[in-house]
Amino acid sequence: MNNILLTGGAGYIGSQVANLLLDRGHKVTIIDSLITGSKKLVPKKANFIKCDISNKKKITLILKKNKFDAVMHFAGLIKVEESFKKPNKYNLYNFIKAKIFLNTCIDNDLKTILFSSTASVYGEASKKKYKENSLKKPSNPYAKSKLKLEKFLIRNIFK
Repeated sequence: MNNILLTGGAGYIGSQVANLLLDRGHKVTIIDSLITGSKKLVPKKANFIKCDISNKKKITLILKKNKFDAVMHFAGLIKVEESFKKPNKYNLYNFIKAKIFLNTCIDNDLKTILFSSTASVYGEASKKKYKENSLKKPSNPYAKSKLKLEKFLIRNIFK
């Protein structure tokens, strides 16, 4: 059994992954601020902590109190149309706050990270399959914010 820290577990994808992990016998702690998610989606068997991922003090306490084997990062804003109207908001939530969170994890020796990005980092769908080394051409602020975090992780985790 692994002890997993999961962000965004009150959203659709995060809650589905949390349920799958729990069904397979893993222990799951969910961090979610509930700004876009719903507490109803949080699995009852998961430990739930309402918290902004950029709250370094609270995240550090959570990390020190628990011995997590991995973090799965699903938290973020996802509305493409809204991202055109509020690009700074998307940069803040999907890049800056996520970077603070992941740096806090790394600083507390939690270095096994799964990051849920988006296929939209490759631009408008021109083919059915993409590989991780396919050309990335994000065409909206949402995708750009996700790609920025991908690049951060590659530079700082996979050195």
